[in-house]
Formats: sequence, C-alpha cells, structure tokens
Amino acid sequence: MMLSKTKAITRRPFSILDIGSSKICCMIGEADGSGGVRLLGHGTHASEGIRNGEVSDLDALSSVIGKSVQAAERDANISISSVTVVAPGGAPFSRICKKSVRISDAVVRRRDIDRMIARGDTNSVPENYQPMHLQTLEYTLDDVRGIADPRGMRGTNLSVDYTLVCGMRTSLANFQEALALNHLQTDRFLHSAYASGLACLTAEERDLGSVIVDMGGGTTSIAIFMEGKLVYVDTIKIGGHRVTTDIARVLSTPIADAERLKAIDGSVMPTEIDGAAPDSLREVVRLGRSDNITIPMVGSTTEIAGQTIERNLLSAIIRPRIEEILELLHGRMKQARMEHTAGSRYVLTGGASQLTGLSDLFAKQAKKSVGVGKPVSISGMDEDSCSASFSASIGALIHLTQIEENDPAFRQTRTLPNGPIERIGAWLRDNI
Repeated sequence: MMLSKTKAITRRPFSILDIGSSKICCMIGEADGSGGVRLLGHGTHASEGIRNGEVSDLDALSSVIGKSVQAAERDANISISSVTVVAPGGAPFSRICKKSVRISDAVVRRRDIDRMIARGDTNSVPENYQPMHLQTLEYTLDDVRGIADPRGMRGTNLSVDYTLVCGMRTSLANFQEALALNHLQTDRFLHSAYASGLACLTAEERDLGSVIVDMGGGTTSIAIFMEGKLVYVDTIKIGGHRVTTDIARVLSTPIADAERLKAIDGSVMPTEIDGAAPDSLREVVRLGRSDNITIPMVGSTTEIAGQTIERNLLSAIIRPRIEEILELLHGRMKQARMEHTAGSRYVLTGGASQLTGLSDLFAKQAKKSVGVGKPVSISGMDEDSCSASFSASIGALIHLTQIEENDPAFRQTRTLPNGPIERIGAWLRDNI
C-alpha cells in the first residue's frame, strides 16, 4: 500500500521566534490552503540580553521574549505554547552525511527510512553540539541514485545523503531556558541563514546554486543552496553592531548617533582610501573634498556641540570592518571546500545588508554576481514588516508550511518529546 506523502503541518496555527542581536520577533501564521502562508499576528521588540548571537543576560532576554510573544498573541488573538526558534546556532556546524539500511521486506516503507535516519552516528555530530535541522538531499536504492522519495519502491539496500546542521549545545540550551521562563516550549531550531534563503531566493536560484548572506546586528550567517537543497551553513560573530561601535569609538560619538550615521550617511563605496588604519583615518580628508557631516560628541547635551567630518572619513571607518567580514566568510567557505559549490550568485539580506555600496564591494571581492534580497510578501503582512530585517522570520514561516509532519527528518530534529498519543499515531503510520 502506498502511503500518503503530502501530509503537511496545516491543522493549526504555528509560531516562530526569531532571536537576533538587534531585535526579537515573534510571528504567528497558518497555511493559506494554496501552498502559501498567512500571517495572523506578530510582535517585535529591541533585543536585550543577547550579544553576538549568544545569551549574555538570561533574565533580560526572557523579558523581551515575553513582550514579543505577548504582542504577537494579542495581534493574532491566539495563545501559543511552543515556537520554532530561528537563531544563528552559536558557532554552527554543517556536514553532508550518508546513512544506509537493508530493506526488511523488499519494499521501502516509512519505518525503513525512519530506522535509517534515526540510526546513531557519533561521527556525524561533534561533541558539545546537537542537531538543529536535517534536510535530505537524495536517496539511493540499490544502484539507482537521485531518488526524491523511495517509499513504495522495491529494492534491497537503501541509502540517503543529507545535510545535517548542528548548533552549540550550550547556546541552544540557553535559548530554551529563556523560553521556559515564559512557559514556552521549543518545537525545533532553524538556522537563520537557511530561513532567509527560503524567503529571498527564488526556486531557480536555489536550484542553480546560490549563497544567501544574512547580515544581522551581532552575527553574519551564510547558507549555500544547490539543486534546490541546503548544503552548507556557517556563522561568524561579527555584524552591523561592530561597524556601529567602530564609528562611535573613532569619532567619539554616542552609539545611537553612530547607528544613525551608518544608516543615513554610511557607505562602503570604493574610494582611494582602501585599508586606511583607524589611527590614520583623519588624514583621509586630504585625499579629496566631500560633503561634510555634523555629529554630536560623547557627553554633548546639544547638537551644536558637535564636530564636522568629511564623508570620506566615515567611509574609511566602515569599509575595513566590512572587508573583514567578507574575508572571513570566504575563508570559511574555502576551508569547508564550498567556494566552488556556492555557484555564481550571492544574495545579501538582513538589517545590515542595506548599507550603501555593500553589494558592489562584495561583488568586487568575491568576483560573483551579487544582489540585495528582499523577502517574498506573505498574506497579512504590512509593507514595513516585509523588509530585509524580517527575512529569517518570513522564511521560517514558509518552512513550516512546506515540511511534512511525518517526514523522518522533521521528527528527528524536533526538540519536544512525543506524547503517548503521538507515539501510537507514529506506530500506526509506520506499520499500517
């Protein structure tokens, strides 16, 4: 008997919690009945208690999570008890793995796939890490490769190639603890760049090979897609906040004003001042005239008590840090032997990706086609929320409408233990 293969999670609303260093965002959605997702409610709050993607103050983070979740619940008029957490995963680890099993009765059934994927493999998961999510790439049945779904097919030996994404155990545990303080359970974890890729890359881009670069406040994450599937993720603990701090320190201006300068006047457009060191930055004004920018000084009480700098100086502060981020990302991909797998298309997203000239600089350094990604619009979402800052949140909702409840990969990486009714149901699905 051929089993159903399209039982998606559509029975009730679902929720995601995107935990970033700049903001905490909770979204509640549901499948719209036509393969898409409908937003029912959302709540967003500035982050507290998290730095560079890691928990720095558990109580502060818990408080902000509570405020974001409560706002989303009020907006949707729904109470939630569990969420899918979107996070960079500390220092995540990804690997393409392979497992095999001998078919018990010559016909591939769900229990064969479950048994194969659930089989322990101490070599796949590094010490102090735990699985975040798992995506099957292809199945091989005897000598036939490239099988998308082998259920119901006849054969003797079944194997699967899959991408395993793991996060640091302590990092994920701290997130779970912050949720537990709000009486929330963690359904599962998703890597933020993977989620952003679902929101910002077209199906064709994922199929031909593309890299999504998610530049947040405290971290920058990447995800590589090939033939429509995730093959690699990574995260470095440098993001837009580091650029803001550089501006504040060099110019002796408050953090809030440094952030405004970066967003409004900042640029990484190529100039003659490549690689200028911070202690010599003030000499760059001799290289050419540019329009002036007035900034307040630390301790100033009025805008009049500020200083005037040339725009070239601001660019010279910003650009070295951005170049460092790009060099680190490329080095990580090269170390993982993924620089050629990445294809020729890079897409930038995340709040820090909006910096003027960033895509041009990235294209120059990576020698690739680079674009700035905007997440797809979903029903019920206003224009302000459909921005690069919410790419990961939107992608997570999309993910939850696409996965199958009975998918062994889904069950393998779920953090909640199945209750007795769920266990009985799983046995019936696997054996009838």
